[in-house]
Amino acid sequence: MREFFSVQEVAKLLNISHSGVLYHVRSGKLKAQQVGKIYIIAKEDFGDFLKKHREKKKKRKSSQTKLDFE
Repeated sequence: MREFFSVQEVAKLLNISHSGVLYHVRSGKLKAQQVGKIYIIAKEDFGDFLKKHREKKKKRKSSQTKLDFE
């Protein structure tokens, strides 16, 4: 049986606002299903979102220029 998170639960896990989660949902970055007036996020889809987000952070950090002041 699939497990789901509410928008509020995801917001708490990511330490962002409710509207921040909805932004990611509406932009297509976070896959969610609309049930009536609410959105639910499958546990697997939330995991995929986290993986993609972490990959982007790693790429950004590795592409930063290191300055050498010797």
